[in-house]
Amino acid sequence: MKHLLLLFCSLFISNVWSQMMDSFDDGDFTSNPTWVGTGADFIVNSNNELQLDAAAAGESYLSTPHNLTQLEDREWRVKINYGFSPSINNGGETYLTATNADLSTSPDGIFMKIGENGSADPIYLIERVGGTETVILTSTPAIVSASFEISVKIKYLANGDWELYTDLSGGIGYQLDATANYSANVLGQHIGVWTKYTSSNTSKFKFDDFYAGIIQVDNIPPSITSVSPISSTELELLFDEGMDQATGETLSNYSVDNGVGNPVSVQQSSANTALFTLTFSTSFNIGDVYILTANNAEDLAGNPMASQSETFQYVVAQTPVFGDIIINEFLADESPVVGMPEVEYVELYNRSSKFFHLEDWKLSDNNSAGTIQDVWLLPGEYLILVPTGGVADYPQGVGVTSWASLNNSGDDIELASENGIVVDKISYTDEWYNDENKEDGGWSIERINPDLACSSADNWRASNDPTGGTPGFQNSVYSSAPDTQAPIVIGFETELPNRLILKFSEGMDSLSLENAVFSSLPNLTINSRIITEKYPTEVTFEFVESLIPGELYSYELQDFSDCSGNTNSYDGSFVLPQNSEKGDLIINEILFNPLTGGADFVEIYNNSEKFIDLLNWELGNHKEGEVANQKQITQSYVLGPNDYVVLTSDSNFQLMSYPFAIPGKFLEMPSLPSYNSDSSTVYLLFNDTVMDKVSYSDEWHFSLLNDDKGVSIERFSADEPSNSSSNWHSASETVGFATPGRINSQDMKPNQEEGTLSLSSKSFSPDGDGFEDVLLLTYEVSSPDLLGDLIIYDDKGRVIKTLLKRELLGGTGTVKWEGTREDGTKAAIGPYIIMFDVFDVNSSKTQTVRKVVTLAGRL
Repeated sequence: MKHLLLLFCSLFISNVWSQMMDSFDDGDFTSNPTWVGTGADFIVNSNNELQLDAAAAGESYLSTPHNLTQLEDREWRVKINYGFSPSINNGGETYLTATNADLSTSPDGIFMKIGENGSADPIYLIERVGGTETVILTSTPAIVSASFEISVKIKYLANGDWELYTDLSGGIGYQLDATANYSANVLGQHIGVWTKYTSSNTSKFKFDDFYAGIIQVDNIPPSITSVSPISSTELELLFDEGMDQATGETLSNYSVDNGVGNPVSVQQSSANTALFTLTFSTSFNIGDVYILTANNAEDLAGNPMASQSETFQYVVAQTPVFGDIIINEFLADESPVVGMPEVEYVELYNRSSKFFHLEDWKLSDNNSAGTIQDVWLLPGEYLILVPTGGVADYPQGVGVTSWASLNNSGDDIELASENGIVVDKISYTDEWYNDENKEDGGWSIERINPDLACSSADNWRASNDPTGGTPGFQNSVYSSAPDTQAPIVIGFETELPNRLILKFSEGMDSLSLENAVFSSLPNLTINSRIITEKYPTEVTFEFVESLIPGELYSYELQDFSDCSGNTNSYDGSFVLPQNSEKGDLIINEILFNPLTGGADFVEIYNNSEKFIDLLNWELGNHKEGEVANQKQITQSYVLGPNDYVVLTSDSNFQLMSYPFAIPGKFLEMPSLPSYNSDSSTVYLLFNDTVMDKVSYSDEWHFSLLNDDKGVSIERFSADEPSNSSSNWHSASETVGFATPGRINSQDMKPNQEEGTLSLSSKSFSPDGDGFEDVLLLTYEVSSPDLLGDLIIYDDKGRVIKTLLKRELLGGTGTVKWEGTREDGTKAAIGPYIIMFDVFDVNSSKTQTVRKVVTLAGRL
């Protein structure tokens, strides 16, 4: 028994050592086994492949013992990768066996030769004996005509038959390519590679998975490598090895679930016996997941496969409509950094059930367009788009060539398909942050509700995420609350000769605008309605009649809806603006020394009976003897007769700082020309013509003001010269030192002498019953530079309440008394004397007006 065991072990050891294999998985070619030759010219790369890595053009080789004691009934396998088109100067020889380890000496042996002068470009199997070469067999032509990665298997049988197998994909699905009968005349001891190359190919030879040994008997069943739908009724099925045609094409060996069933045809590829095309009579649904089950198909060795199931999904690029994909988040101002990379990005969200291939789609701003690279966007997925240089910072992102850089303060962002279909478009401003603390950079702007068909500024705000944004994830400000706000008309424009453009507060249902009922007085007949988008924010009415300049039209628009279905009707008016002349619009009030953190303003007054559009009007200042630093009004704003508008860069500040400011009378500009706090010139221009100017000085302020910071200067009269110091004065203290958007506090009535004081009632009762609970005291004075005292006395001459004390008075004003003493307690029932003293600082004259009022109540 011991002798039999020793014999078995001896045979086992003999078989192990009579073969050679190396896959370089150890990252080394200097041991196990040991390769010798020009080793400095080779490396094992990161993919564990033997790779040429020479410094310059030349020839290199490596070889190692193959340990074969015979060639008969043996096979050789190797994977060869040439990253170029082989030729006589760029090619090589892969030795199955060689009599000399130094392959640079062209030793006797048997080798595969790749690269020639001709155009046939096959693999040649050659035997060299005594320097004489004999071609044993030739593969299919042109399989190595261009760069390639190919797996080769060669068998040599005892009867002298040679068989050449190939897998052109570099796998192990070998197919018989060529055969020949030829008796080998050389045994040799070495296997290896020899390469010849020019300088451009010094690193483009790769080799892997060497084997030399006994013929491997295939007793492993085949398995599926991949299942890929290639049309709505076809699958491409790839096995891990060459397959028997008869069993591979048997229809009953395959079935697909979800009612698809067996294929109606199965066709094996003539170029790759591991590849089959299955055709079905029932179409796959886009996006559905299916299971293919296969069994009983046999490989070329007759091994039947066990039952195997693989899932696949049929996905095909679909045509988008507006709103299928939305712009869901964007970073326009990337610095200073809060927590994300300093890279602009735009996040898309597929809110549809469709599948989209975004390659060659366009991402644009209002100046330029970039091209999106190859990427799919599936239903419910987010996608981050970045400049190509930002992909390293956002590895999950997709690069956009020629990135359209986004403006910090405002811009358009448009997504369009390769066919020009606009899929989404937004026009943002820095007001979309809804947070002044985040406008300076580093924070993204996120969409609140992605399910709204369209949305305007109220559906966006700055990210709340501590890193500054949520690219690739649900937004930090996400809310699914529905839109219940009805749309309104927020403005209009008119165009000669017969067009009216109405602007809405949000995206509208275009069909509702087509059907909305329009009527006007004077009557206008609609000739056509122009709507350019599915969810527009404006509609253009073209009338049969021509509009009359200066004619005020009243109109009603009934039953229009936003894109969420909220319906509304609207009454309004519009006018076709008239041409203006000098003196029509004048500078009426100026704030040139604003409170800390505030902004200047210039108030314009329409001193005509015309309706004038401020579009393209400009403000300027003075520099080196001429008008400079013009800032243009870039939006339409029609100013009616005897009306006011305030030009400023911060309307919120003015409304918060001045209690008499009128909301709705402000036209915000990105910036105003710089106006000095001591003196400067304010120019009002149109078509390069100076329409009005004021060269002011801080000496125009009331001389007794302790501080003119935050105090405007107001014009007395619209008909007096604009540039006259005598026509300007500080705004009254009683109105908070400015009246933006309303009649000036220093608007004096001509020829009025002295001051007057009127009471809202001769008696009042501050008992909270809602009837005459307070006393209103209204004064009028006739000139500037008047200071006023307004004091309440009791019938014994004692001071009860001081309402005004040496305050700069406006032309008119109202003060209230709630019936309280200086200490806040309620005054007693009885008569009270009101003394209104007006002091003229220029003439030192004092005028006194006396009134009596009764404070009533229950005893």
